[in-house]
Amino acid sequence: MGGAPQVAAVAPGSPAQAAGVRAGDAILAIDGVTSAAMAAASPQPALLADQIEDRLAATPQGRRIALVLERDGAQVPVTIDPVQSCAARFLVKPEAGMNGFSDGINVALGSRLIDFARSDDEIAVVAGHELAHVVNADGDAGGLNRRRAMEDRADVLGAALARCAGYDVERGLDIWRRFRKTDVFGFLAVPEHRGWKARIANMQARSLTGPCPPSRGLAKGPQT
Repeated sequence: MGGAPQVAAVAPGSPAQAAGVRAGDAILAIDGVTSAAMAAASPQPALLADQIEDRLAATPQGRRIALVLERDGAQVPVTIDPVQSCAARFLVKPEAGMNGFSDGINVALGSRLIDFARSDDEIAVVAGHELAHVVNADGDAGGLNRRRAMEDRADVLGAALARCAGYDVERGLDIWRRFRKTDVFGFLAVPEHRGWKARIANMQARSLTGPCPPSRGLAKGPQT
């Protein structure tokens, strides 16, 4: 793969694609700072790829990004006109089991949960819930009722985010229907979440239609 960080993929219709960035390109420099210099100055060079993502995400709105790429042995300068978007990073955690969680910046899904899913639609519904916590800037909520309301909002907004991203939410909800069947006696339930039947009904009632991007009004108040 070479010594410089490489572009793993380019999102269709993105500013990077418009600028001519291709999967497999090596990133030699960002705004005049070489990748080698960034690695040398980093306290954790093994996390250089994450640090590059953070550097790009910190670009002030309206400022162009100048990259120097290497492709087929030749240097390729490109200029990207970035657009503001969600900068949450998605991770798969082998040790997280059937859980999903976020820390306000990152979204993590357990590898067993990924294996349990039968479609991208199912993964999108689960990931959307955790992404909604990031969008809503959710933190610790005092009291069970407040925590439950926060989880209700994440269910509804997360499913709407998945729908607006092009996924089939009704099909995606199958992951919770199957999960419910594996937990007949509720041993896997947590008190801040409503029962599976109520959660599914709430998302069906409030997430399957509406504007894109989703209205922030979805974050106001649970469906009881």
